[in-house]
Amino acid sequence: MQANIEDMPGMSFDCECGRKHSVDIGKLVIGSDNLDEIVEGLSAFRGEKLLVLMDKNTYGAFGEIVVKRLLDYGFQLKSFMFDTGDRMLLPDERSIGRALLEVEPDTTFILVAGSGVLSDIARIVSYRTGKRFAIVATAPSMDGYTSVGSSLIVGNTKTTIYSHYPCAIFADTSVMRNAPMIMIRAGFGDVIGKLTALADWNLTRIINNEYYCGTIAKLVQKGVGKCMESAEGLAARDERSIRCLIDALILTGLSIGLAGVSRPASGTEHQLAHYWEIKAVEKGEEHPLHGNSVGVGTVVTAMLYELASGILPEGIDYPKADFVKSLLEKVGAFTNPRDLGISRELFVESMMNAMNMKDKYTVLRYCAQKGKLEEFTDIITRELYN
Repeated sequence: MQANIEDMPGMSFDCECGRKHSVDIGKLVIGSDNLDEIVEGLSAFRGEKLLVLMDKNTYGAFGEIVVKRLLDYGFQLKSFMFDTGDRMLLPDERSIGRALLEVEPDTTFILVAGSGVLSDIARIVSYRTGKRFAIVATAPSMDGYTSVGSSLIVGNTKTTIYSHYPCAIFADTSVMRNAPMIMIRAGFGDVIGKLTALADWNLTRIINNEYYCGTIAKLVQKGVGKCMESAEGLAARDERSIRCLIDALILTGLSIGLAGVSRPASGTEHQLAHYWEIKAVEKGEEHPLHGNSVGVGTVVTAMLYELASGILPEGIDYPKADFVKSLLEKVGAFTNPRDLGISRELFVESMMNAMNMKDKYTVLRYCAQKGKLEEFTDIITRELYN
């Protein structure tokens, strides 16, 4: 609980929950102007062949500088930049295949300069080719840097394929503070989503006796708390606030690996966000950044918890919807699904069906079992789409 995030790689401890937890990442470097630390952290691979993956945005943000510095220090590397024109880069078969074509027989290591999509592509390519990989983060936009899974679009359907951790993550706050504000808001929304994810985790502990770890829950709460305290500074791109945000994103991402399940970081708010994303993918449309959808999903989930308060078991601590909205408004983030382009019809459909996408018990399923989901959905819909 008292460890610095940079000290957590390699940590292993026996927990009160009865399990042994470990952090199987070799290195975490978070700080300002840490280009030299990137070079030092990759020094073991100086005599090997590196493949550096970027897109046109991350190339300009930091990728070009990283490549130049590595070349100056004698690294052997090949760089590849995705260029999708005006289209959003998607983690689909096309992009994965394109990256795979750049892996040469003597490539031993993959370095990605980017955020969510690029990390997902690099993770699955490195895993399937048996290469290790590291991430140079360019935006505090999501908690997947420390993930063992890649969120991919396969066969026009969004799915998560589990693979392995990066061996190192480098996060430069002086770079990330200049990320597009919509990405900073997305990262904040992803962090705020843990408020309802933890409520769902506790709910299923009580109802289904599902595995639960109080230590991991407290770790997540610690990261979320620091981030919430720094919310106003994010709108001003304050570097200390950006540090609190990326700390929270990395810590909550690590919590999934510690627990061995996604429970500490994903609940109803993610079910709703994934449902909206899948429906957009099915239509061949672009969807909002994941974290922005999660933030809105957290408001909706908090509304549902408030309506269900009279039928909930004792001991469920959930956030109030107005509190969640006030946090998101501090950074200028979305608070209503309508603002994301989610139609009234799609919203109702998601409330009734998102719980069926995965076998994960949340407050949606609880309300359905109590025969209240349709009634509560109608109340929430009328409030949001008045």
